[in-house]
Amino acid sequence: MLSPLLQAAFPDLDADGGAVTHPADPAYNCVAWAAGVTDVLWWPADPDGYWPPGAPDELTVAAFVAALGTVGYVPCADGGYEPGFEKAAVYARAGVPTHVARQVAGGRWSSKLGRDCTVGHATPAGVAGLVYGTVVAYLRRPTA
Repeated sequence: MLSPLLQAAFPDLDADGGAVTHPADPAYNCVAWAAGVTDVLWWPADPDGYWPPGAPDELTVAAFVAALGTVGYVPCADGGYEPGFEKAAVYARAGVPTHVARQVAGGRWSSKLGRDCTVGHATPAGVAGLVYGTVVAYLRRPTA
């Protein structure tokens, strides 16, 4: 069951099979989660976080794609499930990146909501909307 706060922020999440999968953890955020990191925030120009060397230190979609490229992601056409690959979806509002979701085993998606909880959802649309905007880029990398 989603909290009223999550339902208000993400009105499509419940219908998309949304459920809290991990409790709040302020140690990491959505970009780190997509990168497979759970001990530091990934965000450009954040003095308390980390941003990979070689990725532009700016709040742009290209910078997010470059940052995820440092851990093996490359652009791909869509978020459809492909066995042997893990995917990421970069969200933006008015061209400014806001969130990254990660596709997990079996094709479901997982979103770390800032420093708050992690939620699972069936499709990238589950967390799209007023808070995060829409998906503007898909990436994939081989699974280990």
